[in-house]
Amino acid sequence: MVKKKGTPVWRALGLMTNIGITMAASVFIGYYMGHYLDKLLQNRIHYTNPWLTMIFALFGVAAGFRGVFRLINESLREGGKE
Repeated sequence: MVKKKGTPVWRALGLMTNIGITMAASVFIGYYMGHYLDKLLQNRIHYTNPWLTMIFALFGVAAGFRGVFRLINESLREGGKE
């Protein structure tokens, strides 16, 4: 069994940083995907602005929360083994 390096304070700081980056990146990616699709479909099919941007931003928020819950569960599982 490989022993984890670092103190609990550093691991907690790393987890909190990872949570922030996960949430921000997920919302950012969802927002820009929706924005890109709004611009792409603007003159081709129908005027969708800003609906796809809002919907994909919400998808990004949901994906961010899912990622955060997975990170926390993984961290709790690893913390229980020590």
